[in-house]
Amino acid sequence: MATSDALNVIFTRRSIRKFSSRPVEIQDQQRMLQAAFAAPSAENAQNKHIIIITERDSLDNLPALHPSAAPAREAPLAFLICCDTAATPQTAFWPQDCAAATQNVMLAARALGLGSLWCGIHPLESREQAFLSAFSLPGMVRPFSLILIGYPLQDFFEENHYDTHFIHVGSWDRRFEPSLFEGGHS
Repeated sequence: MATSDALNVIFTRRSIRKFSSRPVEIQDQQRMLQAAFAAPSAENAQNKHIIIITERDSLDNLPALHPSAAPAREAPLAFLICCDTAATPQTAFWPQDCAAATQNVMLAARALGLGSLWCGIHPLESREQAFLSAFSLPGMVRPFSLILIGYPLQDFFEENHYDTHFIHVGSWDRRFEPSLFEGGHS
């Protein structure tokens, strides 16, 4: 993939809330799963687990478990990203590991022409309990995020949130000055 293609995927990824009912091809599901497991993980802990949700009844029930999951009623696919907190080696950074996997899935979906919506679960205890129960998760497995995936019925577009007011150099009290970086100087 060319750099411009990778950056286009990043800059045009959107939270999609309107999906076609068209099923997501198995090979595209596998590519997104590969992307999840290509994400970095602290201490190389391989503690992520993913539940693939394609059954219409299960997808239709997701809004009862999560307040932002109403688009699941249209989406043909969802991934539930979880962590086995009993796995060895265990790391306190499992939420960051699962977040990286979630982001990778969403970027892979965008690269494949699919839309996605990240519905956060962890660290809200009530949401975790709802997913633990609904998906029969064992006691040490923690649900982290739900990703709704499908063919978008919305356009992808670039929206620029870049703001130099939030960038600091070396310490909090030194604001970033773009003029210092113009002309190839760093």
